[in-house]
Amino acid sequence: MFGNHPRIPSLASSFQSTLTRHINKNTLMNTRLHLTVLAIVFAFLTPAASIRIHMNTRLHLVSLAAVFAFLTSATSVLHARELGATKGIDVPDGTRKCIIPTDRAPKPTDLLLVPLTCLEPVVNVSATTGNQAESFVNVNPPNPNNLVAISNNPGTASIFRAYSTDAGATWTRGTIATGVACCDGQAAWDTFGNLFLVYINNSVDQINVILSTDGGVTFSAPLTVGTGSIDQPSIAVGNGSVWVDWNQSGSMVARGAPVTGLGVFGPFNAQQAIPSATGSFGGIAVGPGPNGGKVIVTYQNPTGGQGPATIFANVDVDGLGAGGFGPRITVSTTNVGGFDFIPAQNGRSIDAEAGLVWDATGGPFNNRIYLVYTDETVNENNDTDIEMRTSTDDGATWTAPVRVNDDATTNSQFLPYVALDPTTGTVAVGFHDCRNDNGVPGPGGTNMIPNDDAEYYGTFSTDGGATWAPNRRLSGGFSNAADAANGIDFGDYVGLSAFAGKLYAMWADNANCDGTNPNGTLHQFDLYANPLSLTGGTPTPTPTVTPRVTPTPRPRPTPAPRP
Repeated sequence: MFGNHPRIPSLASSFQSTLTRHINKNTLMNTRLHLTVLAIVFAFLTPAASIRIHMNTRLHLVSLAAVFAFLTSATSVLHARELGATKGIDVPDGTRKCIIPTDRAPKPTDLLLVPLTCLEPVVNVSATTGNQAESFVNVNPPNPNNLVAISNNPGTASIFRAYSTDAGATWTRGTIATGVACCDGQAAWDTFGNLFLVYINNSVDQINVILSTDGGVTFSAPLTVGTGSIDQPSIAVGNGSVWVDWNQSGSMVARGAPVTGLGVFGPFNAQQAIPSATGSFGGIAVGPGPNGGKVIVTYQNPTGGQGPATIFANVDVDGLGAGGFGPRITVSTTNVGGFDFIPAQNGRSIDAEAGLVWDATGGPFNNRIYLVYTDETVNENNDTDIEMRTSTDDGATWTAPVRVNDDATTNSQFLPYVALDPTTGTVAVGFHDCRNDNGVPGPGGTNMIPNDDAEYYGTFSTDGGATWAPNRRLSGGFSNAADAANGIDFGDYVGLSAFAGKLYAMWADNANCDGTNPNGTLHQFDLYANPLSLTGGTPTPTPTVTPRVTPTPRPRPTPAPRP
């Protein structure tokens, strides 16, 4: 009904451009404001168009404006989102974490949908209004019945935290870093019982570490380990050490500290620049060896665009010693760039999300490094797969990739995370998976769009990553990120833990198959969990090749930041 009005296309284009190109961090845009502006635009255009538009069309326009005004009060309480964590910062190309997009307006009918029957035995960990996503779950080595879950908690300037003392059957919920956190919480539990947690502060200019010594019930005051232009911290523990890495002004840096007992650690060593480590979106792991263990960091570059990109690593072979990190090593190329859009993450996009663990168990695969990442069979075909490479020589050479997901579809798998069970040496991987979404509502998805609904899957390897057990669905039903109106879709990562024969998996989920999500079905995300037993199942044979040296390209100039 608007096609013949000459002013509407140009104004609509201008309005869309303003929303998509200008992320002003001093502007607290929320759903109510978007709807109100649209109502004003329609009301403004109606008199000017009345000469050329039939009276019925004018009535439609006025009615639509009234509908928008009505919807404003109905949705603003649930879906307004303050962007205080990102105000006043110019964000360069390739920074995922410092931009928190505004929530997309949800469909009002979503709350009317009834829960489905759970296909798997899941537990709702968060059961809290609003979106909980970009999560981590950890298990306490001295007490495996003690679990702690954390995630972003939009609109609260806090980190969501839940803890369990009965192996995840029930949870006590609350927040930590309350009123002072932006996002990006990640955690690691050591054998002393220290739970170290890293996050970005509310002003997005500090990397902070806090510590719990009582099973995640309380945490210490923050210790700031990095400042300035920072992004995506990761944390790992070793045998007597804790390490943190993050992106500092476009390059990776790291710091480590000795740990000698429960609540006894530090000081952190000086911030270490990592040679030629331009990039981001990676992780850190600690392996065997003296001085708290050898350390490896991984990251991808370039950090913008939809691919291709390269995954790199650097290794510090003497841990907390004076040696520092060695030269950059090329691990793999990938067709998944720093902002690669797929149907299931069509608002936030994905990156390759390279992550790693280093076996220090003393078992048959001791000193093996496992690196998981996302690749795309053909650039921009949305057929993304989870791949694994391993190294047995401190990262100098890497095997050919082994595909972890075992589906026969061309749908997307994304956001992988690798965890190592220190009691057995079994390595496990969890990931979001769209294999069952064929666009048939019900058994084949939530809507008529294929490949945009995700479930959560897990698998494991008992032979050093050569073969993988049949993938197992862990989630209770399909989730849809667009319906969550989260701003960051499923998030940028999902952190898991493995211990004593179980992979403790937790993910953002809005299937509401058990009816416990207070926001309803296919609405905002809660955190759901379902552990995977790391025994049984016949591994899927996958041929591997002899490790080979991967050439390291010469450094290239870093592109100038995008204004």
